[in-house]
Amino acid sequence: MSKTSLSIGVFADLLDQWGPDLARWPQQRRTDAEALLGTSPEAATLLAEALALDVSLRDSQPKAPAGLADRIVAASGADKPKG
Repeated sequence: MSKTSLSIGVFADLLDQWGPDLARWPQQRRTDAEALLGTSPEAATLLAEALALDVSLRDSQPKAPAGLADRIVAASGADKPKG
């Protein structure tokens, strides 16, 4: 493991900060995380839980009804000529 290896606590904080997609992490942190994941079942569990949460949140986002933006603009009077 590298001399800049992560503790589980720091890894958990980085998951909260950067999310479960390690490709988005700064290079050195990603390298350290990958090293930790290679040796720590607890880190692997934290990553799996973060990935599951990310998928759940992404899939559960409500969708606006069709035409909602048009109705909001029309109700605001923004489409009426000023006069």
